[in-house]
Amino acid sequence: MKRAVILFLFALTAIVLFGCQPEQETVEAEEAKNELKEEELLAEGEIAKVELSEVKGVNSIIYNETDELEIFRALFSSAEKEPGIVNMGDPEFYLKVVMEDGEKHYLNLWLGGEGETASLMNPDDTHTIYTVMPQVNGKLIALIGE
Repeated sequence: MKRAVILFLFALTAIVLFGCQPEQETVEAEEAKNELKEEELLAEGEIAKVELSEVKGVNSIIYNETDELEIFRALFSSAEKEPGIVNMGDPEFYLKVVMEDGEKHYLNLWLGGEGETASLMNPDDTHTIYTVMPQVNGKLIALIGE
């Protein structure tokens, strides 16, 4: 009788431990997926328009001309993720990027001065910042200043 109880407990323990394994693998796979997602500032696709405002959603300037969107494409494609955790103040500008398929992305933007880098941040990931080359920042300053 003791032997049967011990075998039953052993089998039950093995089943419980085996059942926990796929959950751990699922969690690790989800974390890896999130890491890849965080690496990208914007999903691939064509930009239909960009709305820029100094106060979130108020008095937005809409950029939808081909030459204007080209500057924003350069901004997003040249953005490089910076390592470490950041502590940024309020953004200078709020961006709403609308893709051709209707998907919307919201970003915070800090412009540097001439010859300096610009910074972008996804408001849903406030611990990660992306910097943009000074050349692209200069084009963006010229566009916004118009």
